[in-house]
Amino acid sequence: MMLICRALGLFALARRCTASNPKILCYHGFELCDEASFRPKLFISPALFEQRLASLHRLGYRVVTLNEAVDKLASGRVEKDTVVITVDDGFCSFYSLALPALKRYGYPSTVYVTSYYVEKHAPVYRLLLQYMFWKAKPSTISVSGLPGIAPQQVDLADAQQAEGLMWACIEQGEQRCDEAGRQALSMELGRLLGLDMAAIGKQGLMLLMTPEQLRELPHGGVDIELHTHRHRFPVDQREVAEAELRDNRAALARWLGSDWQPRHFCYPSGEWHQRQWAWLDGMDIASSTTCEPGLNSASTPRHALHRFLDGEDVHEVEFEAALCGFADLIRLGIGRRKVSGYD
Repeated sequence: MMLICRALGLFALARRCTASNPKILCYHGFELCDEASFRPKLFISPALFEQRLASLHRLGYRVVTLNEAVDKLASGRVEKDTVVITVDDGFCSFYSLALPALKRYGYPSTVYVTSYYVEKHAPVYRLLLQYMFWKAKPSTISVSGLPGIAPQQVDLADAQQAEGLMWACIEQGEQRCDEAGRQALSMELGRLLGLDMAAIGKQGLMLLMTPEQLRELPHGGVDIELHTHRHRFPVDQREVAEAELRDNRAALARWLGSDWQPRHFCYPSGEWHQRQWAWLDGMDIASSTTCEPGLNSASTPRHALHRFLDGEDVHEVEFEAALCGFADLIRLGIGRRKVSGYD
């Protein structure tokens, strides 16, 4: 259907109608091994990301910094066909795979960095364990020697048994272990699952960038912004949320120096509430991005900016539909029909 709409010229019409609505793209990790098969919404292959950049160039979109887009959006002076590229979390694969591609096209970008796993230089624990269970061959294993986990036989081919063990290990690590304990638990679990943990470590899977790599990013046209320290920003705990931003800002400032002045924020996991906007204002945050699609305009709340979440599971025509605004116009039309009682 999308292909037919494009062929009929509806994409071109939508682009003219939404030319003054800046589009913000959202990425996370870039595939080093097989992560795009594991989590296609979270990871994208380097080849497909390169294709996206080529499409931006071929279709004549103007890629600008987040700073420029936010400032011009507030003043109502957005230039036509503006696109912003944002990347969440700060995976090391951004540095090794995405940054060289962005440099080839001369495109600026913004990376929202969560700092705890940069500081610890350890894989993101929960994501690593989820990957390990996805990677493990379906077999029956004898579980013993895992701290806090009862000895048991687990059939990995049984989704309920496998998930039960996975979440028990995640809970044990996150709630009862320090970082050294989490790493020891994941290594022992990897042995039980029959995985080559040395190879996983060597590939850098689920690792974030190092402070040294972060310091290089501004020289490549990359702005570094805030994403909390421990990837959490609770909607009902103001003190915890504000502490997360303070810790995030302090950690990044230690690595980036006093000249680094962050202005923007990205909600972890895309979870947000309007009550948080006053908290963000109090911490001098100029804008906050969600993971919700939609058209950005001068009337869009600056702490609820829309983004299009791209990934390995997004077809090229879907990507083009998001760029030109066609997908958002269709979504708005469907919403109005439902509100009007036509469905």
